[in-house]
Amino acid sequence: MWVQVPPSAHLPASKRAIFFDTMKRIWELINQKKVWNGLKLVLILALLAGFFYFVPLNQILDVLKTVNLIPLLWTLLISMAAIYITSIELWVLTKKQGIAHSVHQLFLLNLSIRFYSFFSPVSSLGTLIRWQKLSNGGKGTEGLMAIAANRVLDIIVAIAVGLFWGISALNQDMLNLPALLGYLAVFLALLWIVLVISGSIAAWAAQRAEASHRPWVARGFRLISKLFTSLQMYRSFTVSEVLILTSTAILGELVALLAFVLIAMSVHISITVVDLGWMRSLLFLAALTPFTLAGGFGLREVSTVVIMAGLGIPADQAAAFSLLVYARSVIVSLFGGLLELGTFLVERFRRPA
Repeated sequence: MWVQVPPSAHLPASKRAIFFDTMKRIWELINQKKVWNGLKLVLILALLAGFFYFVPLNQILDVLKTVNLIPLLWTLLISMAAIYITSIELWVLTKKQGIAHSVHQLFLLNLSIRFYSFFSPVSSLGTLIRWQKLSNGGKGTEGLMAIAANRVLDIIVAIAVGLFWGISALNQDMLNLPALLGYLAVFLALLWIVLVISGSIAAWAAQRAEASHRPWVARGFRLISKLFTSLQMYRSFTVSEVLILTSTAILGELVALLAFVLIAMSVHISITVVDLGWMRSLLFLAALTPFTLAGGFGLREVSTVVIMAGLGIPADQAAAFSLLVYARSVIVSLFGGLLELGTFLVERFRRPA
């Protein structure tokens, strides 16, 4: 029986180890920078191809021709209000870190950052620019902690609010005020417990990451460690500061949900606020995945059609709804770009010749 011996088997043990180590490093480099990006692009294009295959573009255009523009215009103002509310949340975090920025300054910063985050091919560019602007004056670490804590809180609140709307949908309640207050009380209590034990969990996860011999397991534990390390800064907050943070985060979710309600009205979609609530939370998390193009376009749009189809909404209306949500984000991001351009021109003309 003829057996082919791989070339590496003829190498001495030490050279064979060097050979495998070199091949492993080359593969890791290719996997991270080329193979993964190529597969991601193929998956995104496949999602979009399937999206427009099952929902022909001419049907979507027919729905868009019937759009009521008045609710859409209101969504632009509501989006600005949502950005201002999130700026209050960031103001509390930056103030705690000794970074002196007013809510108005942070609102203008968040608006301009939306332009970079939305249109840049590098998904992290917006975060880097926000960190650079917040870290002026030697506050690099403090600015990074504020941004990380802000992001973590947004994700936690989005999940918590989505769970509330999901439970309400299962109970077929439009809005049960006692249940809402009870849910908020439980959420705040659980959040407080997590903050108390966050340091211990972060240290445990860091130890597990160091002890693990599997790269993907170690990467997961490092992510958990970073998450709970970000939460540790909340432990020094007063009760009033925690209430301001959580209330503004929840209010921001509700304001963003109102924009979804108006967009649904503009395309004549009959759907309850409760269903839009849990759906918006899922779409927010879907937009955070790497399988998206600029502004989160991709998995979010496919998810919108799939979820709304399950609720009995025609695919063409669901697709039109998702495209209008995306178009609203485009317009708001362009406002941020115009603001950034205006700031640049003003600073340039103020410079002495």
